Parts: sequence; C-alpha cells; structure tokens
Amino acid sequence: MSSDLKLEAEIGRNHGSSASRRLRRNDKIPAVVYGQGSEPMPVTLDRPKFRAALNAAGPNAVITLDVNGSDYLTIVKNMQRDPIANRVTHVDFMLIDIDQRLVVDVPITLVGDAVLVRQEGAVVQQQMMTVTVEAPAGNIPQIFEVDVSEMSIDNPVRVSDLEIGSGVVPQVEDDSLIAIGQRSRASIAAEDAVDEEADELAEGEEAAEGEEAADSAGESAEGAGEDSQAD
Repeated sequence: MSSDLKLEAEIGRNHGSSASRRLRRNDKIPAVVYGQGSEPMPVTLDRPKFRAALNAAGPNAVITLDVNGSDYLTIVKNMQRDPIANRVTHVDFMLIDIDQRLVVDVPITLVGDAVLVRQEGAVVQQQMMTVTVEAPAGNIPQIFEVDVSEMSIDNPVRVSDLEIGSGVVPQVEDDSLIAIGQRSRASIAAEDAVDEEADELAEGEEAAEGEEAADSAGESAEGAGEDSQAD
C-alpha cells in the first residue's frame, strides 16, 4: 500500500564528505533508507521537492519513496541540519507498514486569545512544545492545536485536553501541563504592594480605634472621680 505523498529519489551515491558537499551544491540531499531487516540503501533527494513535501504534509507524514521506479513506504526518522544555515544535510527514512504502530513526537501549537489569563495580570507560557504519541502509521497526527481561550491561572491546559485521534495514545501522563498562566514579577510585586498598603491602613484604623477607646475610658474614670468627690 502506498501513501498519497510521493517523492522521487535516486539510488546510489558516492560516500564521503566531499561527495556530500558536491550533492548539496547541486541542491541535492544525501539520504538513506533502512528498516524491516533490509540493508541500508543510500539515495539522493531533490532538495526543493523534499522541502515542498514536508511543508505540505508535516514532519510525521508517511511518504512513498519512488526509487528508480520501485516504491518504498517510509517515514522520516531523522534529519540532520547545518547548525548555522539550518539547512537539511542528511535524511534517514525508515521503512514501515501502513498499519504499523509508531512512536513519534507531534508538535503543539497554541491558538486563541487567553482573555482570562490576561485579565489576571498573567501571560501564557507553553510548557510542552511536542508530545510523544503512539499511533498507526496511517493515522499519525501532524500537529495538535490547543485553544487557550478558556484557560486561566487556575485552569491550565493539560494533555487530557488534546483532541486525540482514533488509535493515538499519548506516552505521557494525562495531567502533564501543556500551557499555564504565569504572572509576571511586576504584577506580583504590585499586588503585594497593594496588600501591604491595605494591611497598614487596617493597622492604622485599629490603632485609632484603640486610642479612642482609651480616651473614652479615661473620661469615664475622671467623671466617676468627680462624682465621688461631690458626694
């Protein structure tokens, strides 16, 4: 069985760093196909076509590699990148069966406006950028979109809030945090200042009430003394 996404690759290539550099200068990417007990097969990809395929289908897409006329059902297992240019320098494709269960990392993106969090003087902080799941090769989520519109400081977003597809099993605890409302230091300091001012005001009122009570008691005692002398 093949996937809807098909990518051509040329079999065979020269090994070594100089040969790989020549390929990259010609906008090609060295790659290898392996798995299911077969010998690793070196291939060459067209960079623009590979980039277009990933942009269209996502990093966990099932790809049918057309290698010199033979189809191989694969998934991208690893990509090496140049640390400076961030260009893909090598790709590992793993051979799979469409019904095979795979463990993959799925990206998480936050959508919506966290109004309640903002009203609480906080900002949304994403705690989990990807979530590891086990899923059938033919039903791997490419991305999880998380709506933060209803979240608040006391109501963070957890893995249990994800809309998980059929047969997809997260490999982390359901209560693992994806996004939280985090108050800034300035907001906390401002609230502490208000609380301190309120405490000082309350203490001042209590002291004033105590002085009034003491004055009243003194006046009462003085009045009682005068009455006693009159008698």
